[in-house]
Amino acid sequence: MLLLNGVIEKYLTERQMIVTGLLIFSLCSFVPLFDQSYWLIFASRLIFGMGLGLLNAKAISIISERYQGRERVQLLGLRGSAEVVGTALLTLGVSLLLPFGWQAVFLVYAFGLVVLALYLLFVPAEQTASKGKSRQKKPLQLTKEDWRLSLGFAFVAGVIVLTNIAINVRVPGIVEHSGMGTAQTAGLILSLMQLTGIAAGISFAAFLRYFKERLLTVSGFAFGLMQLFIGLAPNLWVLTLSAIAAGFVYSIALTAIFYTLSERISSSLLNQATSIVILGCSAGATATTFVLSSIGRFSSHPAVIFSILGSAMILTALFALRIGKDKTSAL
Repeated sequence: MLLLNGVIEKYLTERQMIVTGLLIFSLCSFVPLFDQSYWLIFASRLIFGMGLGLLNAKAISIISERYQGRERVQLLGLRGSAEVVGTALLTLGVSLLLPFGWQAVFLVYAFGLVVLALYLLFVPAEQTASKGKSRQKKPLQLTKEDWRLSLGFAFVAGVIVLTNIAINVRVPGIVEHSGMGTAQTAGLILSLMQLTGIAAGISFAAFLRYFKERLLTVSGFAFGLMQLFIGLAPNLWVLTLSAIAAGFVYSIALTAIFYTLSERISSSLLNQATSIVILGCSAGATATTFVLSSIGRFSSHPAVIFSILGSAMILTALFALRIGKDKTSAL
């Protein structure tokens, strides 16, 4: 669906895309309650994914399309914080629903109906005045430069997501196998790592004001450095602090990508460009298992794994400096 977003936008308004996506997203959660047959649930998850595809890019580009300057920066940061809070609340919801059976767990997605109600109540519809004229004047296709920027950021985002998932997958093993702690200790570290995303979102505007167009490179470099520290951590305190810092700069780096994209791409094409970057995130998440297994053929030692991943992240951050430069000041 993300690949088709550019085509869908020609036939559906923003409001229609979001309402349709939220309805599909939410209503699919009720299917396992009424029928537990494999193929029906499988089909419902495919349809669920289609609804999610309608929402993913819009959930980010809707801010950049409506706001400019400092308001845009602050809201993009708060969006990142809200994502962390939402993930935590839905995880809590799953734990509360689990005693009622695995079918009930899917009801957590019904919360999308609450989001739909809030969207309809508080988010104004797009201004349609002179809509036909504006569409004729604005390009409907991404230019070669837009594609270069979008694909470049998609690659950077993919590496960021890949290495972040690797941290979440490998840290519990490091904690237990090294004798630093138990599974509960590892769970606490990962929870703190996720929660720092809230602080990252709130402070994003301040970091952008200081580092400007260099923010993505600085945060990406710091993210890679924290991975090196995780792999070489001699004790629990160093591991914990490195993981928490990694969670913080991870959120900053991803938000910096979407902010820079909104500054460089025309608002009429921003949803298409955002879709490409999100596809990069999905590709990075999908490739994590393959990358970790490939490294594991040579060594399964955390120092080797995170030295490779951290170095790759640092090189990617330097690549981001090349594609992320803008002729105008960020603020």
